Amino acid sequence: MNIINKPFRLLMLSAVLATSSIAGGDIGSAEKDYIDVEYTDSTKVEDVYKQYKEKLMWQDEIYKDHEEGAYKNRRSSGKAGNWSHATDYCANLYYAGFDDWRLPTVSELEGLHAYVRELKYSLAADFWTSTPDKVGFYWSVYTADGYSYKHKKRDSHYIRCVRTLDDQKASNHPASSRL
Repeated sequence: MNIINKPFRLLMLSAVLATSSIAGGDIGSAEKDYIDVEYTDSTKVEDVYKQYKEKLMWQDEIYKDHEEGAYKNRRSSGKAGNWSHATDYCANLYYAGFDDWRLPTVSELEGLHAYVRELKYSLAADFWTSTPDKVGFYWSVYTADGYSYKHKKRDSHYIRCVRTLDDQKASNHPASSRL
């Protein structure tokens, strides 16, 4: 037995014993049923959300602290930043085995609002779109209410990239799904 696992095994055994005695269980059987845990590196899973009817696949990835800081401080980092950063981020993204990601249109992102609870990672914040308003302004969608708002290109917002699904694969599936 690895020495690193012993403290963890003792902690787990203590928790099982305490829970069992509080719940009125048989403490004797708990001593035999300890949990032996080994830590291993796992393969990174890249989540996507598919809207088959709309033929769209959405990036569904956790938003990290540095991205929240960029959003709040009008900087660009990862999935947050100004409009130019957002377009570059999506255009250069290789995610879930695909490299044809793009910034969504305002209508695509407004349409995602109906399914926002299906997303694994969602924020109530402004997200950039590729839809221009007038010189220097682009539309964003506030995901909490699904409405679009125009902003200066230098403003900082979150980014959620999208790609178009293959027609053949999209026609053989239900309306939406998590992968």
